[in-house]
Amino acid sequence: MSSPEESTLSVAPAAHEAGEQASSDRAGGAQLALPNKPLTAKELEILRWATQGKTVWEISRIRCVSQATVKFHLRNIYGKLHVNNRVQAVSEAIKRGLCR
Repeated sequence: MSSPEESTLSVAPAAHEAGEQASSDRAGGAQLALPNKPLTAKELEILRWATQGKTVWEISRIRCVSQATVKFHLRNIYGKLHVNNRVQAVSEAIKRGLCR
């Protein structure tokens, strides 16, 4: 049986590595990876409003939801389209024929 010090030593590097990974994801703006998942009707609607140049606030008023909800859907859209921001999402949506 190992002593508490030994078990702490064996776990510490893994915990440290996990902490580094989490902080590097946050620093780089972690992207949600949702491969091969289609956009939902809500996500398509938000993407179409974004294509028309609407802000998060404007979309939240149009849909009668909070700005946080719109941002949540936008993050999901970015992950599903494999992009990092709104401009890339709009461009990718136009390429795929999801928006005009």
